[in-house]
Amino acid sequence: MSNKNVFIMLNIIIPILAGSSLYYLLSPNVIFVKSIDDIIGTLHTLNINNNMVLSFIRCYFLDMLWAYALVFALFFILQHSKQALTLTFFTAFLFSTFMEILQLTDFAGGTFDIIDIAVEGAAEAIAIFIILFFTRRNFHEEKK
Repeated sequence: MSNKNVFIMLNIIIPILAGSSLYYLLSPNVIFVKSIDDIIGTLHTLNINNNMVLSFIRCYFLDMLWAYALVFALFFILQHSKQALTLTFFTAFLFSTFMEILQLTDFAGGTFDIIDIAVEGAAEAIAIFIILFFTRRNFHEEKK
């Protein structure tokens, strides 16, 4: 596996694993957390009440991790094309926005929050800049 693929895979897997772990610790009422509790018992004990840092992590940072990983997954699917970065960003941003708007309906659980759209867009933009930096640096090295 090339260094490029390893880099992309790590930028998909690490945010998902970190987000899942934090979700488990901070969100005991979520369906997948309850399912895990049924299997291994309750391990999460963090209380986010009156803790601004944990509240930010729970309400926004986790969404940022998912959005960041989504950009790298789309970049991987689109064959690592630098030309596809605009499509990657807009696809991720539209998907994130759609999922947030879907929370206004009875179809999807969750609470609509316009700030979620903003922080997810910021995470997606950060992922694009990281991809640009990495690909510019490594594409030049591979050509040598």
